[in-house]
Amino acid sequence: MSQSQIEVRVWSNPRLWSIALGEMLAWAGLFYLFPASLMRWKMHFNWSISDLSLALMISLIVSAITGIFVGKLIDKGFGRVLMSIGAAFGGVCLLLIPLVGTILEFYILWALVGIAMGTCLYDPCFAILTRHYSSKAKEAIVMVTLFAGFSITFSFILSGTISALLDWKTSFYVFGLLLCFLAAPLFWIGISSDTNGWPKFPMNCYSSKGSVELLRDLARNPFFWGLSVLFAVFAFNHIMLLSQILPLLESRGISPDSAILLAAAMGFTQVGGRMALIAVEKLLKREFEIIGVVLFTASLLVCASILLYCSAASLFFLTLFVVFQGTSFGIINLAKPVITASLLGESGFGFISALVGVGYICGFAIAPGVSGIILDVWGVDTLIWIAFLFAVVGFVTFLVTTSKKFNQRGNSI
Repeated sequence: MSQSQIEVRVWSNPRLWSIALGEMLAWAGLFYLFPASLMRWKMHFNWSISDLSLALMISLIVSAITGIFVGKLIDKGFGRVLMSIGAAFGGVCLLLIPLVGTILEFYILWALVGIAMGTCLYDPCFAILTRHYSSKAKEAIVMVTLFAGFSITFSFILSGTISALLDWKTSFYVFGLLLCFLAAPLFWIGISSDTNGWPKFPMNCYSSKGSVELLRDLARNPFFWGLSVLFAVFAFNHIMLLSQILPLLESRGISPDSAILLAAAMGFTQVGGRMALIAVEKLLKREFEIIGVVLFTASLLVCASILLYCSAASLFFLTLFVVFQGTSFGIINLAKPVITASLLGESGFGFISALVGVGYICGFAIAPGVSGIILDVWGVDTLIWIAFLFAVVGFVTFLVTTSKKFNQRGNSI
């Protein structure tokens, strides 16, 4: 089957469109709704940003732990049930959040949201797509992430509009219902229990090795540790800034409404970055050198932090920050499963992807709590500089880890 035939089958597959829409709703409600609501919670509950951010940190730690078990279940064929039930469970949690009265109740509910995250966000979704599409999974992942990339835009705009017209609690009721009655059925429809409608690309996703033996092999593989560190520090940079995006942007001297619009625009820049990846790949008419792409986007991540630091009262610099930050992270998210399969193999991919994702999600998890403390204690500029340092560490780590592989695969993209 030719590359063009594969792409047609991917883009014309209604089940993939169901998964893509479900992913957009899941990310919008389970993750991006938190930073979109942060400033409103601060005013409503009179809790500090660091106290509030701790809830997202707890949620993402739970998500990372959940992902380990979910990966094994996906390898056994339970992806459809996991993602559907996870989305519905997350929706129920969102419906309960407006009812909290104490910070402990707030933490407990966001911990439960973490279970939903671990079962229906990108890591389990990409593992399922990779199982079905094998080496051609990139086309399916691109299609899903292009659509789901608008989740941040959808979340910030819809929650901001509802909160302005009514209140933040109503926005949570709306997102909770969307997850229960739209996202969950979409996952159920999109991830069929049979193989009809899925391309037949054989993949050795079922590892003959047990979990302990597979862990032992991975522990001896330098690429595993390199990728785990890389994804962790990249996630730390992005989520340090994203989890505090509204107070960060407002501290640069723009209005709250302008801050919401700029934050929402990051969805377009994420999608734009992924579309640029596709355009360049088609122009060159050959397999994209994914290592080179990630190195380039890592440099954009470094530049984004510098632009944010220098952007006091400059809408132009803030716009460039959003473009660089969103574009780089959008491409990195797209490259993550592809390079994981390339460097670590496809056998037992669900389990391997989940293990590599632990570092990635832990970077996500630690960042909100740490960034909240830094913001409360040391201020905005210190937060930006620390994010910059992590971006530099991510770039250097990836360069060192993949230098041998990069030299073997060619000198240019």
